[in-house]
Amino acid sequence: MLKDRRNPAPASAQPLPPFPLYRLVGGGLDLACGGEIRHVHKNTDIIIAGRHYQALFVNHGGWLFRYKILHNGDRQIMDFILPGQIFGLQACLFKTALYSVAAATDVLLSSVSLEAIDRVFEDNPPLARALFWSAACESAIIAEHLIDTARRSAYERVSHFLLELLVRLKATGVVEGMSFEMPLTQELIGGALGLTTVHVNRTLRALREDGLIAIEGRRVTILDFEALSLICDFDSSYLGEAARTLRGEMAPSGPAAQPRRHIRSAVPPSRLI
Repeated sequence: MLKDRRNPAPASAQPLPPFPLYRLVGGGLDLACGGEIRHVHKNTDIIIAGRHYQALFVNHGGWLFRYKILHNGDRQIMDFILPGQIFGLQACLFKTALYSVAAATDVLLSSVSLEAIDRVFEDNPPLARALFWSAACESAIIAEHLIDTARRSAYERVSHFLLELLVRLKATGVVEGMSFEMPLTQELIGGALGLTTVHVNRTLRALREDGLIAIEGRRVTILDFEALSLICDFDSSYLGEAARTLRGEMAPSGPAAQPRRHIRSAVPPSRLI
């Protein structure tokens, strides 16, 4: 639930990041948003499972996560919501929200009422396309996370997760080369990947020792994108336009590209269990 710990700001002062959503929507979303952006503090619930909502939310800055509390009290995190994403569509279309959404960091949010969206749809078809794109992207990401927990080892899960974040954040313009800020605790990462905090810590250490990533504070650097991709069978096509942004930057500019190395055999078998 949104609490009163917020600082209203005019929408013009907080433009959306250069995320694919913003390019699809154009000015229509600004019209629908109504002009107020709220500052919501870390650990605040924005959507609570079991309640009904009549508005969507737009993330103008910060990270959130979608989760469900199981009958035994465990928390399963479905996915993370990054800047520029719309969320809350399911909470409006179903009788009640199926999942909760909470802020992993301080966030800037605006809301779009379903009534306002109905009015804008007629004059701004890109807004409808943006919502469909957002729903399709969420579905694809959650499907990959299901494969993570069912079929991939801890080493592969964490590798895949880091590559996914790199590609998704690349589209927002906040990635420097192959480096990005990851303001997530190991508990949150474990909650998304079905791993204990100890296991996440051990796996991140293994990836550093193998020379695949570097971590300094909250900054993660992918040192060998190709090797990491081969280890976890990472195919960024499910991330849509975000993936095209990265592929365009990484396309070989010189003569023929070098053949891909067979990396998996270079990784100790114990890492893949």
